Amino acid sequence: MMQSWKKLNPSLLFCLVCVAGPCLIGSGVAWSQSAPDRYWVEFNGKTQDDLIPGHSTPYRIDAPIEFLSPKSIARRARQHIPITAQDLPIPPSYIATLDTIRAIDIILQSKWFNAVTVHITDSLFDPQSLLEWPMVSDVKSVECLPSSDEPLAIAVPRSTTAPDTSWYGKGWKALTQLNADWLHGLGFTGQGMTIAVLDAGFENVESLPIFQKAWSEERIHEGVDAMQSQGGLFAHHRHGTAVLGTMAGYLKDSLIGSAPDADYVLYRTEDAYSEYLIEEDYWVTAAEHADSLGVDMMNTSLGYSLFDDSTANHSYEDLNGVGTRISQAATWAAEKGILCVTSAGNSGNGAWHYITAPADAKGILTAGAVDAAGEHAPFSGWGPTADGRIKPDVMALGVQAAYPFADSTIRRGNGTSFSSPIVCGAVACLWQAFPSASAAEIREAVIASGHLFTQPNDSMGHGIPDMRIAFSALDAGGAATWKGSANSMVLFPNPSSSGVVRWLANALDGPDHWKLYTLQGQLYAEGTITEWKTSEGQRQGWIDLGNHMTSGQYIFQLLQEGTPIAATPWIFTPQ
Repeated sequence: MMQSWKKLNPSLLFCLVCVAGPCLIGSGVAWSQSAPDRYWVEFNGKTQDDLIPGHSTPYRIDAPIEFLSPKSIARRARQHIPITAQDLPIPPSYIATLDTIRAIDIILQSKWFNAVTVHITDSLFDPQSLLEWPMVSDVKSVECLPSSDEPLAIAVPRSTTAPDTSWYGKGWKALTQLNADWLHGLGFTGQGMTIAVLDAGFENVESLPIFQKAWSEERIHEGVDAMQSQGGLFAHHRHGTAVLGTMAGYLKDSLIGSAPDADYVLYRTEDAYSEYLIEEDYWVTAAEHADSLGVDMMNTSLGYSLFDDSTANHSYEDLNGVGTRISQAATWAAEKGILCVTSAGNSGNGAWHYITAPADAKGILTAGAVDAAGEHAPFSGWGPTADGRIKPDVMALGVQAAYPFADSTIRRGNGTSFSSPIVCGAVACLWQAFPSASAAEIREAVIASGHLFTQPNDSMGHGIPDMRIAFSALDAGGAATWKGSANSMVLFPNPSSSGVVRWLANALDGPDHWKLYTLQGQLYAEGTITEWKTSEGQRQGWIDLGNHMTSGQYIFQLLQEGTPIAATPWIFTPQ
């Protein structure tokens, strides 16, 4: 995650060292500026069929086990990616030939580009003479000499301001329980997703510090007070304030929500002081309005079963997905491509015992509550639905969950009213990563990631979802399953058309700086980063280089206290 940028010093120089295998590792080798003595040397041919006469290679495309790990081969197979000549190592005979020249040292190898970087150790040696070798196709200086041209100055877009993990305060446990911190560490914090929040009222949301960031960025929008009550959305009740805060909240060191960069549309549909069937109609009005606005998701931390007028009470038999008006509407909303997330209800240890409407709706995500240890909260409503479908669908923290109170304090409370928005925000971050996916595909991936997916039950459904597993199910690039060797790194997407660079790295030392170089060794951009470590110990982060990048091939490098620790090629191909 990038936190700061600074103007580039054109006198800074670039160096990489290649080790056995496909990974590139940063080196602390110092380069002199007294003469241009580093050169990029490209070769002709890689396969046995197109090699320069007199040279040979033991590597073949049809025998990838000789140069790719089984895991790498399997990943390509899963994604229907063919193994090509680009995957082949540089022909060893090419390297051996260069090694016979005492005036040069090979300091980098790139099988992707079929090239090496060399250091000229003898000032009398002419590097262009390498072109006399038939195997060499090009020689370019990669020395970074002082220049009068100002390097690229890049403004910091909103999406690059990412917090340190310690900033999450009391919100950290809810995030890590879903492995949603893995998404946040890659910059997926809900940006571009729009969530409708249908609730009882949003007292003081317009003034609380925890929502100031969202307001200043114009990401909180007033929907409809379906009850048309005096005072509007920001009066009457604080339940919606608490619910919204678990997603949209951003108060450093106190509470950061599960989707702090999403857009939110607020709706008041619940009369917190009485319970009548008309409240389901309020919900329908709000849902239709939200649909007309084109929202991506809806969170409903409400549930209906028993009313002040007992003749209107629902029965368990009504919980078939279409037996109540609110559930029918929620089912339709899902059919229209809205991903609806709903609380399971808090009647688990009461006479009712079951989930409440609209948690029985079809095609939605129903969230039950667990404690910090992942155990079912006694109050969390049970399934299945009356027609035998598994409910709840997934579980999240709903015991001692952190939320903002209307007096600006951060408190803890119990209820599926918290587990639902926590899930909703996490799923919004997942969907941000795969904007072309359908609501049904996102929902399926989330459910399939539950720890009880193969053995669901009536209290926990499919269990606690894992956002990294869900990401993996939707990802064609294999980033979520990447392991890599020590001091290796993977970038994705690569190539990138947006200018966003996301990385996972296996580095013993946490990186604190990143640099981007051209293939000629020119330092193009750099910035500082904060440490973000996954549960598996990998380092991860992201930067947004915006629209200022020039199309081309680069080397991306991570450093720790000035020492390179990982580097890899990166290609930018703007749309």
